[in-house]
This record gives sequence, C-alpha cells and structure tokens, in this order.
Amino acid sequence: MKETKPSAPVALRAAVPADATAIGMVFDAAVSVAWTYLGDLAAEPMFMPHEWDQLVADHTPPNVLLVAVDAAHGVVAYTAVHPWDGEMFLLFVHPAHAGRGIGRTLLAAAHNALRAAGCQEAFLFTHEQNTRALAVYAAAGYRPDGSIRSSDFRGTTIRELRLVKSL
Repeated sequence: MKETKPSAPVALRAAVPADATAIGMVFDAAVSVAWTYLGDLAAEPMFMPHEWDQLVADHTPPNVLLVAVDAAHGVVAYTAVHPWDGEMFLLFVHPAHAGRGIGRTLLAAAHNALRAAGCQEAFLFTHEQNTRALAVYAAAGYRPDGSIRSSDFRGTTIRELRLVKSL
C-alpha cells in the first residue's frame, strides 16, 4: 500500500505577476525529480526568469493559470489551461508537496474552468517517458488518441503523447 503524506492545507487562486519566479522554481524542482530521462538537462533551469513572467502574462483571461499556495502563501503547484481549445497546458507540483492530492485538486479546477468555457473535451501532451504523469492522467480518465508531437529541450528531442478526456 502506498504511503500518503499528511495533507497540508492549500488554497487555489489565480496567478499574479509576482508568482512568476515561484512558478519557475516549482517547475525546476519538479523537472529535476520527474524528468531524469533528460539526464543533466533536468538538473538545470530550462527557462529564464523573463519566460516565467511571459507565461503569467500569457495566461490572463480567457486563459487560466491557477496556483496552489500553502499556509505561508508560497506557491507549491500550478496549472494552466487554454479554454479556447480545451488544452490542459501545464500541471506541476513541487516534489516536497507531491502525494498530497494537490495535483488532483488542480486538475479538477482546470477541468472546471474548461467546462465553464464550454469545452466538452480536454487534451494535453506529456512526455512518453514521464511514467508518473502518464499514470496520474490515466487515473483521471485521460487516454492516448494516437497523436504524437516532438518538442526540443535544449537540443534534446522529446516525444510527447497527446491524451484526451471527455469532460
């Protein structure tokens, strides 16, 4: 039986520009643990601070960028969705907060945002080597639709599977 960490209270809210650095830190921490198949690339920041600022700026309504904050108001996880096409764009939880249901809470909030925008289906892309993410999304009802795309991470090509879910 898998041991679950005790729940720590988190609150969800819309991201604000001041969250950009913390969002980048969550991403870097999560990638360093989950994307080990990228070798040394996973251990170094993949994006510059101005790129995190741009991510927040790009996710004002109608796009959605939600952060999960702990009792000290620190960002511990985030998700982004694009209601105009139904894309679950990002979902990352800091490894120190993994296993507490925060990702599932964010995923549910993302699905609610897509439903509220009239989406009947959600889709996302995830690395085919990211077994943890694939398991999380499968448990949430996502299924591969057979589409694959390639992304470049600093010269390393990564295959990404497209997963879909009816909302």
